[in-house]
Amino acid sequence: MAWWNGKEKKQSPKGYAEQDNDGAWFQYFNQYLSSLNSENLMTYAKSNPYYLACHLAETFIPIDAIADRAASVDYELVYEKTGELYTPTGNLLKLHKSPNPFDSLNDLVYKSVFSKYSDGNAYLYTKTPKSIVNPTYDNISNIWVLQPDVTAPVFRKEITNPFLMKDKGELIEFYKTFFMYQHYIDPRYITQSTVLGLDEKGRGISPLNRVSRNIDNILAVYQARYNVYAKNGNGGILSKAPSAGSSSIQEAVDPATRDEILKDLQDRNGITGNKNFIGISSIPLQFIKTLGTIAELQPFEETESNAVTIAGIFGVDPELIPRKGSSTFTNKNDAEKSLWQNVVKSVCEEEARLLDKAYYLPDGVVHRPNFSKVEALQEDKKTALESDGILLDNLAKMKEAGANTTNAYKNLEDKYNG
Repeated sequence: MAWWNGKEKKQSPKGYAEQDNDGAWFQYFNQYLSSLNSENLMTYAKSNPYYLACHLAETFIPIDAIADRAASVDYELVYEKTGELYTPTGNLLKLHKSPNPFDSLNDLVYKSVFSKYSDGNAYLYTKTPKSIVNPTYDNISNIWVLQPDVTAPVFRKEITNPFLMKDKGELIEFYKTFFMYQHYIDPRYITQSTVLGLDEKGRGISPLNRVSRNIDNILAVYQARYNVYAKNGNGGILSKAPSAGSSSIQEAVDPATRDEILKDLQDRNGITGNKNFIGISSIPLQFIKTLGTIAELQPFEETESNAVTIAGIFGVDPELIPRKGSSTFTNKNDAEKSLWQNVVKSVCEEEARLLDKAYYLPDGVVHRPNFSKVEALQEDKKTALESDGILLDNLAKMKEAGANTTNAYKNLEDKYNG
């Protein structure tokens, strides 16, 4: 990173921030600085859903609930037709354990799901040599999930008819992303996955767009509370004390008196540099309270309902998010079971298909999520086994009575033998 010594600009080693001509390197600092600027009210925008999902609890918790569960299962390699396990070797085995130097396969899944359900996009980057036209898993060096808020497709300058394209490379010239420094990646190396389809710029639409007003409500509450805290609790007007013959507030804070007070404080203490100060003045003063205390600015009831609404668009039950009211074990257990059945299982299946594309698997081999260790789903399995046991007993009795049970037995056999 470059630095300034007052006379000359010294360049850092080649390959860092100075290569970034459009200033993308500084966006992290801009975000950080803007969050510290208490005069600017942060609101939801189409450009910041990923940032808000990472930093605002009410958006982070439901998305994390899905991503964490999806990343907790094992993604096995199996033969697609038979379902038998496929044993990876060599480079494929290495990539399955550690797709890049920083992430495990489960980390990769977590980042992919979190990116997709916050930003609306998941970008998996499969790094292979440019010289190989049709790479296989043996040619892969690393697989990454790109940070979605700094990644975007860049269209070609000339596009004949996008409805006739056979490959996304006919529409997209490259993907632009930022990781240490700016990168321009050929679209053939990127597997892009979305939740709600593409917008006019080729980026996925964030599910959080649906609850932008709810997010704004929560942000307003938190920022109002922080402003009170940052300004030492109370705000007020220092006014001339009313005389014995008059208690008029208007008289107490007339413009002339206000100007005298401000001039006195400025001359004695100064108010520059955004400092908190204590002023002592010879002018008779009293404090008139104009702002609430932190205790008076507790989050209103609507904040909780906003959090429930945000969780609801992801299918996360209110029992699984922090709330004031206590929940019973039965309610939480039912909510957990419902989340797995109605949301997480399908998310895992989608991720398995995404991994198939990113890993350049051999023909006939696919990823399959294994749910056998998911406790919330084992009750269903137990119920099914008990039901089949009752069915077997009934079939045995029917067979003894002379009924033809061949097809019924065969169906059960096919069910358990795959």
